[in-house]
Amino acid sequence: MGKKKTSKAEATRPAVDTYTLHLIAGATGDLLHRLASVAATQFTGIKIKLIDHPMVDDLDKLQETLDDLEGDRPIVVHALPHSSAKTLVRNECVTRRIPHYDITGPLLDFLGDCVGSLPDNDLSRLHQVDAAYQNRIEAMEFALAHDDGLGLPTLREADIVIVGVSRVSKSPTTLYLSSRGFKVANVSISPQTGFPPELSKIKKRTIVAFTTQPKRLQEIRAERLEYNGVASSDYDNLQKVIREVMETEAEYRRRGYPIIDVTNRTIEQVAAEILEKLKLSPR
Repeated sequence: MGKKKTSKAEATRPAVDTYTLHLIAGATGDLLHRLASVAATQFTGIKIKLIDHPMVDDLDKLQETLDDLEGDRPIVVHALPHSSAKTLVRNECVTRRIPHYDITGPLLDFLGDCVGSLPDNDLSRLHQVDAAYQNRIEAMEFALAHDDGLGLPTLREADIVIVGVSRVSKSPTTLYLSSRGFKVANVSISPQTGFPPELSKIKKRTIVAFTTQPKRLQEIRAERLEYNGVASSDYDNLQKVIREVMETEAEYRRRGYPIIDVTNRTIEQVAAEILEKLKLSPR
């Protein structure tokens, strides 16, 4: 077989620069990862691979982590509270000519200048962060066990219950809120199943109802069926969808559920409105 010819577009396409960003944290490193993830998206034509090194809470672990750094063009960003750990990273990286940045140092210095005091650099206080992280893990496990009508017998344990017809972003919103520490369940409402009786047994102030513009919902459902290779049906019939949305909204109002229209809105926007309507403080 002959060699595949390289197209002109492929020949002129610039090579992608690749970097490996090592994130070293004394605790879970969850916040550090989030910040780095946002920053890494802002460079066109650059691929930045993130490698997490959590729970590096003593100098021996830190030295082992630094010895094992790998990947293309390594970069180190760390969130280590103790001055000796900061010094070790700086010395190692300078010797090996690895770019490095202390994400907590400038903030601690700034706050110290503001309050006129030096930080304690107490690693044990990071366990408070670990507890918050564990709460988020438990909330996400709860969300998975209560997705799309699962776990109805323990619905009362939820901080938030999202109800809505099929394909109105209940599950993505549930996972987003659970990642912030809320125990969230979602229940799908359909003409066939109606409203589960368990909804009448929980506190109404935990329930929020999703709706959307019928035409947009019909488009989303049609795309879903096409993706799965399924023929069109009542599920994506526009007139049936219009009727389904109207009847469901009427029942929402009868039950006194706060209603959120999710049409063309981001998950973050919808989540913020949920917390506002249910009078919950962000976590």
